[in-house]
Amino acid sequence: MTVIESCGVDAMAGYYPILKGRKAELRAIDHLAGELAPHIIPIFDVVPHKGPIEDARKFSERVKQALPPGMVVAVDVQRLPAPMTGTRRPLHDIAVDLDAWRISALPVVHLQDTAEQLADVRTAAAMHGGGVVRVTASHAEPDVTEVDGRLAQVLAVIELRTEDCIVLLDAAEVRSDQDLTKAEPLIRKHLAWTRRHHWKAVVVAAGAMPPNLSQVPANRASSLRRWDLELWRRLQQHDVQFADYGIAHPGVSAKGWGPAPNIRHTGHDAWWTYRTTRDGNGNIGIYDICKALVSADHWPAAGRHFSWGDEQIALRAAGHAGTGVATDWIAWGTSHHLAYVAAQLGLTTTA
Repeated sequence: MTVIESCGVDAMAGYYPILKGRKAELRAIDHLAGELAPHIIPIFDVVPHKGPIEDARKFSERVKQALPPGMVVAVDVQRLPAPMTGTRRPLHDIAVDLDAWRISALPVVHLQDTAEQLADVRTAAAMHGGGVVRVTASHAEPDVTEVDGRLAQVLAVIELRTEDCIVLLDAAEVRSDQDLTKAEPLIRKHLAWTRRHHWKAVVVAAGAMPPNLSQVPANRASSLRRWDLELWRRLQQHDVQFADYGIAHPGVSAKGWGPAPNIRHTGHDAWWTYRTTRDGNGNIGIYDICKALVSADHWPAAGRHFSWGDEQIALRAAGHAGTGVATDWIAWGTSHHLAYVAAQLGLTTTA
């Protein structure tokens, strides 16, 4: 029996958020309602910061501290540079650490991975009983003969069958009607290819959040359409599972000054975004944002009880806690987003 089967993923998982493997996102996972753990498989993009080996170590520690019992994760280290010295490898280290802590972590493989990367995936897959095949579906229609040939080579090296794997079709950035019009036929072509094989699950991912909120008007609520959700809705007849990039842009943002206070709060078909300017007042504007949000029509009926993130927002609306920093604001928004999408997909009875 594979790890996926033993964890009941076949019957229960329905949401595969692609999250940055950072402190903010792991805090949101740490505070996820326990009953949601079997329904969500986060796919973590481990992002570069202090070097690949240190980044891998820090990621493993955060997962150990944050992950609720019964949750399976997937791990993608493609964004990390290859180590320049030594014999240690990021994915190998993560797989060994999480296996020692009895955490199920599916390695993510890309069809263009190098021989060294495939060897790392093989080691991790042997420990954790499966994998995720992540296919870029944002540029061109698949050449079925070429893709099938490469898939066969990859699976032979990592010693898995398609039946052992989740396939993730990644449309990347879809932020407009024009993007949607381009993405939909490409994803449909890729879905036709996936039906040539037997997969554990077929997942479609896209991201609709801009890289930052600098173009969003300050000091009022603005809506940003969830084009990623609209793409998935158009494909539901194909029995595909849903993935998004949470409340983040698919890319990795450049390092810079911390943003002015802002909140990204998920609604039915849009994000409600709030931001202020600092004007020499530091992060104090977060209090005004939170007051406005809890008074808005799109504040959840369950209020502060909807998610841990909503509880934190309500506390600031009442002036009962500190302003926090960008990591906190992302954590609150991600917490709400995970709970909201789980309810939207029918994975929980939360209202």
